[in-house]
Amino acid sequence: MAYLLPFLAVCIGAFIAFFVQPKTTKGMKLLLAFSGAFLLGVLILEMLPQVYGKGDYTAGLWILMGILFQNLLEFFSKGAEHGHAHHAANKQLPWVLIISLCIHAFFEGLPLNTQPTLLLAVSIHKIPIGLVVGILLHQTKVRSVTKAIVLFLFALMSPMGSFFGGLIDSPEMISQIEPFIVGILFHISTTILFESSEGHNFNLQKFLSIILGIAVAIAI
Repeated sequence: MAYLLPFLAVCIGAFIAFFVQPKTTKGMKLLLAFSGAFLLGVLILEMLPQVYGKGDYTAGLWILMGILFQNLLEFFSKGAEHGHAHHAANKQLPWVLIISLCIHAFFEGLPLNTQPTLLLAVSIHKIPIGLVVGILLHQTKVRSVTKAIVLFLFALMSPMGSFFGGLIDSPEMISQIEPFIVGILFHISTTILFESSEGHNFNLQKFLSIILGIAVAIAI
């Protein structure tokens, strides 16, 4: 499941972008708000207690490193990880953005083999991200085969991360990787929630989506 769910989630988002082609981004923003709240709930309720419960007091440092690393990635991805859609400049593939997204996807896949709730939260989050990548690819003038290959490689990144994460059997490395990924995902989830209200105006639908996401994280 750690290999299949994230892959399918990206494919679902890309399918919506290529074939449904929604006229507005309202649905994507609501799903982003839900997924961001769900992800944040899982991090606070499950991942943080696990990370600090191991008695490794360097966990906070690794969380901060993860936050900084994600902040650096977003310099190149322009925030596509949390739903910022971009127009392809000159209709060419923005390789730097794609590579940055692939690096992020690989890292977030590392702990998914052993964290089923986080796997579900990340997979739901990847649907709107797959939609963003699909929209970006749809706008380019490159060949359809190239678009399919890029999409396939991006969808494969989190399963690849899960595969390599499963090969790590060093408790010391795991105690460093897990808080590092928590930091990455914490940055993503909080950014989504902070940006969920445009112009700082209250939006009831988005607020209810956030409440629902938190409620699901508590219930699972």
